[in-house]
Amino acid sequence: MGRKPLDKERVDDPFVKDAWVKKLATLYLQYGLGKFTMDIIAKKLNISKATLYKYFASKDEIIDAVIQYKIQEIISFENLLTDDNIDFSERFFEIIKKASIMLAEISGQFLHDTKIKHPELFLKLNTFQDRALNVAEKFYQQGIENGVLKNINPKILALTDKMFIQAVSNPRFLQEHGISIKEAFETYFQMKSKGIFIS
Repeated sequence: MGRKPLDKERVDDPFVKDAWVKKLATLYLQYGLGKFTMDIIAKKLNISKATLYKYFASKDEIIDAVIQYKIQEIISFENLLTDDNIDFSERFFEIIKKASIMLAEISGQFLHDTKIKHPELFLKLNTFQDRALNVAEKFYQQGIENGVLKNINPKILALTDKMFIQAVSNPRFLQEHGISIKEAFETYFQMKSKGIFIS
């Protein structure tokens, strides 16, 4: 069992913590939550375990910070969806690029581990994903009303995005079909953009 730091030993430097969380998020999102002890985390960050404990009281606190980091990404994604100062078509392709980078990081293992080991965090993440789905639906509806997109049910358009993302977040799916995540996103959104925009 790791030693419990005294309150006076805690350090709260948001710049340092944010940099570490961003680095650890990449590892957690790719490999899941089960492989990383505080010793391994400290080694990955090139710091001592004592230093790590000055910033984070436990592994659970780090995991919570990683989930919050992803939630902030989803919020920034929503802000782009609703920014009427950007041309709709330009916004659509910027969203594709941003979503591809953001969602391609999340592995099925990460989602599975979060659901099993941290159901309260999984619920929080799911709530924000559902919120993003709702915002995407409104985005598609706006495109239809502006005469930019074909009159296709916006709920179905948003749901196809969600189903596609769920499929490619499963590493086994990509391996079985011999497709990279990058190729899958590029092809999917190329097909979608050709199918929904009014020429």
